Parts: sequence; C-alpha cells; structure tokens
Amino acid sequence: MQLDLFEFPPRKRCPRCRERKLLDEFPRNRSTRDGRQSYCKPCYNLVIHEHKDRKYGGHRNFLLGLRYGIDEATYDALYRRQSGKCAICISRKAKHVDHCHQTKRLRGLLCVNCNNGLGKFEDDIAVMQRAVRYLESPGPRVESP
Repeated sequence: MQLDLFEFPPRKRCPRCRERKLLDEFPRNRSTRDGRQSYCKPCYNLVIHEHKDRKYGGHRNFLLGLRYGIDEATYDALYRRQSGKCAICISRKAKHVDHCHQTKRLRGLLCVNCNNGLGKFEDDIAVMQRAVRYLESPGPRVESP
C-alpha cells in the first residue's frame, strides 16, 4: 500500500504520474484498504479513457453496447436506413436510440421530442391511442373572450 499513515494530512502516491497527493485527490473505492483508487483523479480518467478506446473502440461504442447492446456500426446503419430522420415524425434529426424497456429490443432512432413523448406516455399504447382520438375529435367549442 502506498499510503503513509504517519503523514498529516494523509497522502498517497499515484503509480501513473508518480506524485504524492492528498487522499481527496483520489476517487473513492470501498473495496480497497484505504477506500481510494490507486490512481489520482486525472490519471484515473486517462486510464479509463484508454481502456474504453482499447477494449470498445471509444466511449460512444462503450455506452451504445452497455445501454442497447449495439455498436457504432449498427447505429450508423440504422441512421442511414432512416435517412437521419426521426422514425416517428420524419422531420427532425434522429439522435436517440429507442428501445423497449421490457424486452430491451431496439426499435429505431428518434428525435428528442418524440423520444420524450414516448417516455411521458410510458410506452402505453392504450394511452397513446386515446391521445390520438382526443386530437382527432372536434371536442367542445369554447369561445375565447
């Protein structure tokens, strides 16, 4: 362990930058004896970034795989298939991956408005159908003052 308990305030040596730093400069880690990561925060960020580049081909690829089980090539193919447009409104740029929360099945790419709309309706088809009927109905006529 690189922690000097007789030093106040306690310091630790980062194996990457080889500097002795205060414990607050190391990310927390409950599984280590001193409760801190081995690397200081700037070095830890670099190590994680390098790991994601080496293992997953980048941060974006890492997140796409973690959240949706796809890679950038699959995302790009879907984006091209939809001509870069939202699968629902077909007018705005598609940026968000839409998936079924129960089955985790990928459905398509949506713009922020349509993605938020589905989220607000909690993917409940019956509620969305009632919303469509509501929009299609003439409804009561209220005179404006």
